[in-house]
Amino acid sequence: MQKALVAIFWMLFVSPTWAVGGTSTYRCNYEHFSDGESIHKAKPAFALIFVVDSAGKATLIGNSGSSEVLAFGSEANDGVSFVEVTGAGNIMSTAIAANGESVHSRNTILAGELVPSQYYGRCIFQPSQ
Repeated sequence: MQKALVAIFWMLFVSPTWAVGGTSTYRCNYEHFSDGESIHKAKPAFALIFVVDSAGKATLIGNSGSSEVLAFGSEANDGVSFVEVTGAGNIMSTAIAANGESVHSRNTILAGELVPSQYYGRCIFQPSQ
């Protein structure tokens, strides 16, 4: 039931933002992170790539492989957000402003404990060619 509701929401509200054109790519680099105490330099910095096809299907490509993610907004609006739900049920979200600023939030529960983190960086939008 939950998958059906997500699919309906996707078709009605998200897919139309990418209904024209081909594949769009967001290449993101994150050089700083917060562990809840302070902001640190990420060593090493890490990169995420989001690919959105003309049908609105979004894929995250990271250092651990790739996975399908939900996409909201568009490059024509104020920005775009991506949400990943991991196999363990943890939520990872990425917001990218129109000016390229980005925050990647990891809301992880590990062994019953919260392990939150946020990464700060910039993304470059590459429209389809």
